[in-house]
Amino acid sequence: MIRVNNLCLELGSKVILQRVSLDIKAGKKLAVLGANGAGKSTLLKCITQEENRYSGGIYLADNDIRQYPAAERARIMGVMPQKTELAFPFRAQQVVAMGRIPYGDEMRCDALIRDAMLCTDVWHLRHRLYPQLSGGEQQRVQLARVLLQIWQPHKEQPRFLLLDECTSALDPAHQHAVMSVADRFAQQGVAVLAVMHDVALAASWADDIIMLKHGQVLASGGVELLQQAALLQQAYDLEASLASRYAHQNQQWASFN
Repeated sequence: MIRVNNLCLELGSKVILQRVSLDIKAGKKLAVLGANGAGKSTLLKCITQEENRYSGGIYLADNDIRQYPAAERARIMGVMPQKTELAFPFRAQQVVAMGRIPYGDEMRCDALIRDAMLCTDVWHLRHRLYPQLSGGEQQRVQLARVLLQIWQPHKEQPRFLLLDECTSALDPAHQHAVMSVADRFAQQGVAVLAVMHDVALAASWADDIIMLKHGQVLASGGVELLQQAALLQQAYDLEASLASRYAHQNQQWASFN
């Protein structure tokens, strides 16, 4: 697993993260929730080493994650950022093939590319130019690329799937389809962390949640925490009546988990 221990990050005079601890466990699905500016995406950037000015520790198999070369991390850690800019006129299939660059076989893995694109329902877009796709289509193409990166175990090493708002541009059907794909990888032993805004989607999908507020852990534990109106009220500064409605809604969605 990946273990985050007392993670702190200050940029200038601003505290972004303060004493954040969590575990990303094999075969488990962890949703990171919180209002805008809570520190969710920054936490993910620290875990992926896009941001490394933190104090505290991030450990992979009890070793400081900073000890692992970027190429090695890329073979065990598939990361989908919130936004991926790509202006070059690559076809969708070429974009997905980039997921095999850490292995050096991107020119000879057609079957794997097809499987990954079928998995995210973009195989029919394979010859389309990526910049001409809709936002939702681009998001699903990028997810196929990320999945291809960890499609198979590499030398029996653990695998991690880290997602930052990977359903933000998707319609409800594709949102649930994408999270079902993440669930399928978790069933194969992949450790999954997803930064999410949609609490109902998290309630229907996650095993565990961690709720951030102002860069600190407000609550962590089983997904049933999302059925607590008081927690939702505090996390999102909701009116009590609205928080109760969300809690009731989450209870209904949890029955699908």
